[in-house]
Amino acid sequence: MRQRVVTSLIAALVVCCNAASGQGFGGGSDPSPDGERPKTTRIDLFEFLNSATDVLLEQFERRPAEPTVDDPRWDGYGSPRETVMTFVEAMNHVALGRDEAWPRARDAMPGGGGGDEASGPDDDLRETARHLLGVFDRLPEISSGSIPGREAVRSRDVRRWELFPRGIETDWAYRALDGGPGGSIVLVADDDGRWRFDKTTVRDAGELLSNLRSIPPRKRLSRKGDLVKSVFEPTLFESDPGDWVFFLVVVAVGVGIAWFVVKVLRRLADAVRRRGDGLLMPLVNGSIVPAAVFVVTLAVAIGSSRLHFHPTLENLRTGLIEASLLLSVVFLGVAVIEMLTMGTRRALGGGDDPYARMVTTMVRRALRLVAGCVLALFLIQNVLHWDITAMLGGFAILALALSLAAQDAVKNLFGAFTIFATRPFITGDWIRFDGQIGTVEDVSMQATKIRLLSGEIYSVPNMRFIDTAVENLAQRQYLRRVMNVAVTYDTPPEKIDQGMRILNDILTDESIVDRGRCDLDEYPPKIAFDKFESDYLNLRVDYWYLMSTDEGEMQRTTERGWFSYLEHATEVNREVLRRFNEAGIEFAFPTQTLHVNADEVPTSRAIGAA
Repeated sequence: MRQRVVTSLIAALVVCCNAASGQGFGGGSDPSPDGERPKTTRIDLFEFLNSATDVLLEQFERRPAEPTVDDPRWDGYGSPRETVMTFVEAMNHVALGRDEAWPRARDAMPGGGGGDEASGPDDDLRETARHLLGVFDRLPEISSGSIPGREAVRSRDVRRWELFPRGIETDWAYRALDGGPGGSIVLVADDDGRWRFDKTTVRDAGELLSNLRSIPPRKRLSRKGDLVKSVFEPTLFESDPGDWVFFLVVVAVGVGIAWFVVKVLRRLADAVRRRGDGLLMPLVNGSIVPAAVFVVTLAVAIGSSRLHFHPTLENLRTGLIEASLLLSVVFLGVAVIEMLTMGTRRALGGGDDPYARMVTTMVRRALRLVAGCVLALFLIQNVLHWDITAMLGGFAILALALSLAAQDAVKNLFGAFTIFATRPFITGDWIRFDGQIGTVEDVSMQATKIRLLSGEIYSVPNMRFIDTAVENLAQRQYLRRVMNVAVTYDTPPEKIDQGMRILNDILTDESIVDRGRCDLDEYPPKIAFDKFESDYLNLRVDYWYLMSTDEGEMQRTTERGWFSYLEHATEVNREVLRRFNEAGIEFAFPTQTLHVNADEVPTSRAIGAA
């Protein structure tokens, strides 16, 4: 009972590990050119998992006991069903060396059990019975319910029944063989109502078996749950205690060395961080995990070298060690990629160029994806032992089947390439798109993330940037403001001229010009009396707010932007209000005057009023 519980726990652990990691024991043994004979007795992954599942289910199911020689499940000849099942069960015992079951098998043969005509010497009869068993081993597993029983024989007065080829499905035989099976299995009833194989079946059993030789026989014993025991028992019971002690000591030492290496590398990372060397930081940080994995893997490989493993576990051990070493190399490669991209970023733009930063980020992601694909292919090829060529062919068919569904993903990928090629914006830019304004936070292969002014993340598929206009506010070199100053209709021309002079004085004031960084020679303010509106006179003012005094410098490279522009506009508006009030120039606002005539019919007219 204790052994069954331990075996169940081991099986559960294996099933969970395989389900979580997707790793296995190999896809079967590799054939060799020498007669296509397998190199080892490795067990197929799915066969092993099925066996582990059977072990678990056995703990909860109540199954009938296996028939023994002394307590057979079938022991009768009163119908074709009883004779066939008795013969097959007895001959399975005989094939396993249990000769006590031979009399029951012999009684199913012509002349057996005291019949009028014997079937020949016992040795010849045994050979015939083995031939007939070989035929049954190549037929589909026969269900007792598919063969007529006593009630069917009695009610239909059946005296002869053909089991093969008419009694079972035989299409498979015609597909597996070049022609028909070329034989039959027939049972007949004697005068006493006992059913036996007829003489023709016995005589032609050897020929029928020869016709079916190309069809492999079924396994004599079901391996099922015994596979789990056969895989783990050599390791648990054939390895010496000293070997286990050696394994545990070496692994413990390896874990201790790995811990020490991690501590040293972390101190080195802190020192590099304090020194401010951003180029070496990715390499040092990225080396911590690979170093620990490498040391522990090496310790496990050395420690387990003296343990005795079943070929399946030996194959798994080798594959996992190789995969772990490759994993450490891939991690280290990613760290080197980080360092190279940092160096490339510095070479392209001194480390501060936003476009170089965005490009190197995308390159780093692409290289990481490639490294992950390499690791996955190695695991599939060397640990799972799956045929990569066949898998790629299957993926190609799947890709073709999903091509319509993947159109948007391909368009988004093409949109990402378009963004990198045309550079309508880069990360950190202020843009206006689809009526939304925000900062570009990230450009990935499928979507661009924009942080809106209200704080939300607005994720836009990249394909939308291919044919939709986007305003890059961060590329502005200046902002031109159009300001309309409305005065009342009763303002005399002299006051209009004075107001225009006041506006010009304000916009050419040294403090206003300095804060707006405006070059008055190139961008002088424009002031005009341009409109007679329905209820006011309009003075139009155009002036410029520059992001920098350097030629060609854009908003993204300065700290100036929309909010600093609003501060400058507030200062201009405050000065206009103050100077117009001092000059007695009144701003217009809508009013309504009612006139009532003699007939008391109301009319209304909107005018500019003080």
